[in-house]
Amino acid sequence: MQLFHLLFVFFNITSIFSLINFDLTYTIRSTNPIFPGLTSFNFTQTFTSWRQDDSNEYYFIALNTFITSEHFGTHIDAPYHGSNTSWTLEQIPFERLVSIQALIVDVSKKSSRVKNYQIQIDDLNEDVMKQANGFYVLLFYTGKSKFWPNQDAYAGGHIREELEFPGLSPQLATYLVDKYSDNLVGVGIDTLSIDPGSSKYFPAHRILFKKNIYVLENVAALNRVLKYLSNRREKFFTFDVLPMKIEGGTGAPCRLVARLENFDDGSGGWFGFLIFCLLLMIIGIAAKVVYDFKYNPDKDFA
Repeated sequence: MQLFHLLFVFFNITSIFSLINFDLTYTIRSTNPIFPGLTSFNFTQTFTSWRQDDSNEYYFIALNTFITSEHFGTHIDAPYHGSNTSWTLEQIPFERLVSIQALIVDVSKKSSRVKNYQIQIDDLNEDVMKQANGFYVLLFYTGKSKFWPNQDAYAGGHIREELEFPGLSPQLATYLVDKYSDNLVGVGIDTLSIDPGSSKYFPAHRILFKKNIYVLENVAALNRVLKYLSNRREKFFTFDVLPMKIEGGTGAPCRLVARLENFDDGSGGWFGFLIFCLLLMIIGIAAKVVYDFKYNPDKDFA
């Protein structure tokens, strides 16, 4: 039993130190692209000050205030955003946000050739999707992220009529809901909206939201994850969605983290092995001391 516990510790330490993390989040700035009509990010430095405590020691303090739309920057759309019977932000179960799986669908080639490309069912890799184990998110890489933060290049313009970027077709959204909604908890994309820029009534949003599938928009750095996974057989990776927990919220800026095994770096494995050897040595020394106390009571331990 003790050996089993040691092996458990060894393999867990090895896995922890063999992870590589990708931040799929844009830094929030007032100059970020925004969907027309929403409130942009307004950041005000309230005050900065040096103060003096009772011992005459000086210390620094700073406070800021910001105002923004819930749907600004890298953010989550809660299902309530487009379905009045679905979850608001704080009602999304925690287990659907943290330590789930994610899979990237690369539609960048088609998106670059077709204006307002509507992502289709046959763009999916369903053989890979069937390998999902538990809750997961589909992340669509269209290539638009390379134009961030230029509003014109990224979104097509500053008014609704100018918007131009890829998104899900209603047929694809319906297909995902009908076939995969038991484990599919979210859909993300590297554009302003999960619906194409030319969409007027946001059908993909509405279809997904009715099944309590949340949406992630303005997802960053998917190209970096794709490059890392290009020579790997395993295409799923661990994924964390970390939004602000706003009561009644329809969305919020959020931090997105991709956690992948670092196959190229053996340092984690060696570190775990060294810890394992150290534990064995400590147990051996402790066992020797106990043995001597019991069977060699006259031994000098000084």
